[in-house]
Amino acid sequence: MLGIVLRWARVGIKARHLEFLIIYFAAPALLFTEAMKIELNPLSFGGLIEISLAYMGLCFSASYLLSRGLSSRERGTVVFNSTFFNSMFLPFPLIYAFYGDLSAAVLFSVPVAILHNTIGIFLASYWGHGKVGRNMLVRAITYPPLVGFFVGFLAAPIVPEFVSTKAFDALRYIGISSVYLSLLFVGLVIPISRDSLFILRNQVSRLITVFRTVVSPMVALILILLANPWGVAKETVLIMSLMPPAFTNMIIASRFGLNVKATSQSIFLPTFLSIGIVFALKFFALI
Repeated sequence: MLGIVLRWARVGIKARHLEFLIIYFAAPALLFTEAMKIELNPLSFGGLIEISLAYMGLCFSASYLLSRGLSSRERGTVVFNSTFFNSMFLPFPLIYAFYGDLSAAVLFSVPVAILHNTIGIFLASYWGHGKVGRNMLVRAITYPPLVGFFVGFLAAPIVPEFVSTKAFDALRYIGISSVYLSLLFVGLVIPISRDSLFILRNQVSRLITVFRTVVSPMVALILILLANPWGVAKETVLIMSLMPPAFTNMIIASRFGLNVKATSQSIFLPTFLSIGIVFALKFFALI
């Protein structure tokens, strides 16, 4: 809400500046420190990665079936936004506030981010313009938060003592700031307009909204029951499954010719719906 107020007040804070700060400094620091703290238990580590991959695969298949009869562009918009969701900017603050532990969220979101910025771009290009931009893919695999995660993951067994230093603590505080900066970013970029409020007028945005708020958590619950993940991973997976499409989806949709308006509409109300559902589940002690 503060981000929305700051945008309306026109105090000079730009979303692109905040996004630059998060993507190039705070988020890489967060993923680096969280990766260094991850205990390399092959069963827990591999299990959550597998759940993440299975979740995306099932979401892709289910949304592809639900969007039968639509044009290639509209179907691509539904599948892309149903499969690739807000895996960092929105759920990280909620999960950190509830549990004070982002390790499961990081593990679950890394495969999402990698596939979102590689295979996701291929698919968006295929359904939209019918071609793939090589420069975009190069930028995707060098995405700073991903680089931060892999550097931290590789550094953990090499310099484990770094976790106990003051430098690590300082870096961790910088990383945690991304949790709060991300909330401001959401307020600064969330599309608020008359059209954004009436998402049910558009079949594409309606399908995406129903999928993200109903079908997606059902898929997550099935995987949770089958895999029985460790610790707070159960709650983490369920919370993340309720998240709306990512804000970067609007950029990708615009770049590759998908339905930008439907993507925007599928972000607005589902953002508030997802937060409301998560807090309701927390209130009734279900997560």
